[in-house]
Amino acid sequence: MTRQVETDSRLTTGRDALPLALSGMIGVGVLVGPAPAAAAAGPWALLGLLVALLAAVCAASATAFQASSYRSPGAVYDCVRERMGLLPARVGASAHIAARVAAMAAIARVIGEFFLPGGSAMVAGAAILLVVLAATAGLRIRGAAAWLWVALSLAVIALVVAICFAIDPVGGPPVHVDPGASPDSAVGIVGAGGVLFLAFTGFERLTAPAHGDRAPWMSIRRAGALSLVVTAVLSGVMIVALAHQLGWSRLALSPMPIRDVLTAAAAADLVPLVSVGAAVALLPVLLGALESARSTGLALVRDGELPRVLDRTGPSGSPYLLDLIAGVAAVIVSQLFTPVALMSFAACALLLHYALANAGTRLLLSDGPTWPMRGACLGMGLSVVLAMSMPVSAMLTTLGVVVVGPLLAGIVSRRWK
Repeated sequence: MTRQVETDSRLTTGRDALPLALSGMIGVGVLVGPAPAAAAAGPWALLGLLVALLAAVCAASATAFQASSYRSPGAVYDCVRERMGLLPARVGASAHIAARVAAMAAIARVIGEFFLPGGSAMVAGAAILLVVLAATAGLRIRGAAAWLWVALSLAVIALVVAICFAIDPVGGPPVHVDPGASPDSAVGIVGAGGVLFLAFTGFERLTAPAHGDRAPWMSIRRAGALSLVVTAVLSGVMIVALAHQLGWSRLALSPMPIRDVLTAAAAADLVPLVSVGAAVALLPVLLGALESARSTGLALVRDGELPRVLDRTGPSGSPYLLDLIAGVAAVIVSQLFTPVALMSFAACALLLHYALANAGTRLLLSDGPTWPMRGACLGMGLSVVLAMSMPVSAMLTTLGVVVVGPLLAGIVSRRWK
């Protein structure tokens, strides 16, 4: 296990930092997120994207400062636990693990829709179990492999965007924007920002890695900023391209906008090629979600909040029981809910987690640099506002998670304060 960590620490250099972050970001938020964002805000979805970007910048900064002070996996949990107390730490950890499980399920369902639309649930379960096996074997996508996956993602996006703009859109029904998403109300804009926030959440692979293989601080700052900007640009271009070809109304109703836009643009022959490319490009994102859930899970096991047996590792040094439980939970959830519903809940729970993460960083930096501390305050407020703009079902599910999770942790640890 020590040899594996040392090897990965050497690989996570400045030049490897950017693909490490991008390979975890360019996922369902970019490929599927435009549809629920259009449903929430219509043409104002791009403003929601800017709000999501600002919240992600604050969250990335907060987690980077926490990981620099707490070097073990689960730095956010450790910081919140020490600075804010046991209950907020349990709430944040419960929200984070549940969000990552839901994100895994959403990613896997989208992979299933791309590979085999008629059997997407079955493919989703197989994809999750495949990634769990790969993670248990110690697979980590780094260096040249990460660049290859980023290149594949960029190729898929570039092809879809080129087709959208190269072929004149077919006339459709007039655009209708929901009154709740009008410029007279900010609800639609922040609602779009909430679901688009999910597009940026791969930054933890760089700012707070699960294995402690941390890049140099300046590399984290440069690569983190660049990856967030690149993801925002790709998301914005994808939203504009899809809306240009489909129109805002059709985009808002599309469960799989990439497939629908190719059909609408008379490029149906390219659907299999683009679908397979997009599905393969999502595999590192699925692995990244599992790694992130594992990081918080290990912190809970180390603190006695989860059974110690979950810390048991295999020959590769990976906690196979923890990975397997997360994977099985994701498989079950993927069979019960649609990708958009899973994305909404994952975004809501993650925003709650990052609200607490920003609050913990605010206390951590109380005697430190002024601007990072103010950024943590801004991130805390933005995270709360975006979380409160999510669908009621997502908020209620998140509420259930943050009630049940701490209770179970209390029962396991027999600690209540």
